[in-house]
Amino acid sequence: MSEKNVGGAPEPRRPSASDQRRQARGLTVAAAALLVALLGVGGALLALAFSQTSGAPTGGVLGVIREMDAPAQPGQGDGDGAGGADAPAANDPRAASLALDPSAQTDWKTDGTGEKTVYLTFDDGPSKNTQRVLDVLDRYGVKATFFVTGHEPDYRPMIKRAYDDGNSIGLHTMTHDYAQVYSSEDAYFSDLDQVGQVVKDQIGFVPYLVRFPGGASNTVSASYCPGIMTALSTDLTARGYQYYDWNVSSGDAAGNNVPVDKIVSSSCVEGYTNVMLLFHDAGTKDTTVDALPQIIEFYQARGYKFAPIDRDGFVCHHHINN
Repeated sequence: MSEKNVGGAPEPRRPSASDQRRQARGLTVAAAALLVALLGVGGALLALAFSQTSGAPTGGVLGVIREMDAPAQPGQGDGDGAGGADAPAANDPRAASLALDPSAQTDWKTDGTGEKTVYLTFDDGPSKNTQRVLDVLDRYGVKATFFVTGHEPDYRPMIKRAYDDGNSIGLHTMTHDYAQVYSSEDAYFSDLDQVGQVVKDQIGFVPYLVRFPGGASNTVSASYCPGIMTALSTDLTARGYQYYDWNVSSGDAAGNNVPVDKIVSSSCVEGYTNVMLLFHDAGTKDTTVDALPQIIEFYQARGYKFAPIDRDGFVCHHHINN
């Protein structure tokens, strides 16, 4: 079910706020150099002394001179929130790999990794069931990926708990409201920015991983904006994100608390080297958690490893139908 990325060259990126600040700073630095050349070192020192004794503002040229000489402070970066690259903490190497970075050059493995791997993915949380899922994962020593929403604010600390346990965090939109998020590209990215900020508040950065509500192959979106999935699949990756669909579904989206045996039979399949397995950890999915141990044991018995999604992992894309 893997498909290559939809073609099309990325549109030129509008300069971010940090880009504009850097451009302005460069012009001011040039002005500072010219001032020193005209006045000489003595004149520059005289101007500096005047600003210190008169209480004059230290911005502008003198401020830039000081900024050039000042050491960088830990944790400072040019992140522009959910829409731009962040500067993850230096003591968190995973964050550097998982953070949104439009300049990153990644060899996306849309044809698979060649190694038997299961990627357990959970949509629509966090909720009361997220901790139960984490307990099962911990019991078996496996990691997963959580594509989160903003549905239940009281459970947002579970995002950090899942990340700290070694799982990956992805974005699944703030509202999961098809009529809202698929009404236009602007509406989609506005919603994505909101859930990105929710995640950043918990783990310190906006992740690059995204899952579309309904997957990239959904046709419901055509009712709200014909062609939007074709546009989003291109524009999303141009902004530094990557989207992930699935090639095996647990079937737990069919209703609330689908019987365990049905979830197990739908999830346990043969013939795939890379299994991108769709689950949901919403509060109405108790039986998904109940089925999880049998599913993990099925794949472990067949020699699969389990991995959270990262830039080295399998990228599963559906065929675009809108």
